[in-house]
Amino acid sequence: MATAGGNGAEKSTNKPFHMRRWLSVQQAVDHLSALSEDPLTSDDLARLAEDHTLDLYWYRPGQQLSYIDRPGKPKTELTEPLRLCPQYSSDWRAIVGVLRQRPALPAEENDTPTMQDSKGNRLQITFDFSRRPEPFSSRWYPNYAELVVRRRDLDRLESHLFSADDEAALEPQLLLDVIWELEQMAMETGEKTGQEQQQHDLKGKPDTPHNLDWLTHQLSDRTKLDPSLLGKILHAAERQHATHL
Repeated sequence: MATAGGNGAEKSTNKPFHMRRWLSVQQAVDHLSALSEDPLTSDDLARLAEDHTLDLYWYRPGQQLSYIDRPGKPKTELTEPLRLCPQYSSDWRAIVGVLRQRPALPAEENDTPTMQDSKGNRLQITFDFSRRPEPFSSRWYPNYAELVVRRRDLDRLESHLFSADDEAALEPQLLLDVIWELEQMAMETGEKTGQEQQQHDLKGKPDTPHNLDWLTHQLSDRTKLDPSLLGKILHAAERQHATHL
């Protein structure tokens, strides 16, 4: 039997977060909530899907698929998430409803959404006769756990969701002030390195590692700027760096 895609989605779940290609809806919500001052929900992703700014993919490993435009072609099997086609408005409304925790039911007998593979082929799920669900079963639609998003789409969404919040934080003059203070801290640290290193060597104590919270408070003490504002700048820089790794 032919297969649609590879087994990348399964392998992706075992990788560190920043190396994953695919994320479940809940993983996407949790990740975006961690970056936001206010918790996000799947309803926020639903609004993005309604605006056609977020692609959704269906992942049900082992599900049989048939080619819509090539009826003579042998059935294939779902081994990698396939993009759900948003141009079919009734299907798309039902799928967006799944993000809002409203299970989708077929509007008519054997109704099921259309998907598209990387070659542009349109596909729909199908079942062997012995395993065929009831005509109006929810099995003809994805459930919440079967909807996934691309990690790279999520990276793009981060800038879309947080650009308004970060706009004030990333004003050029403010960035210059922060860069200046970082340079001053680096020079001061360099001047003390020799003496402090000798003391550490004599005492046998390792250097204490610092994190972004420590750096945020150090900059706040020096600049008298709001720590939350400085935190946005530093976290934005960290996200930008992560995308280039």
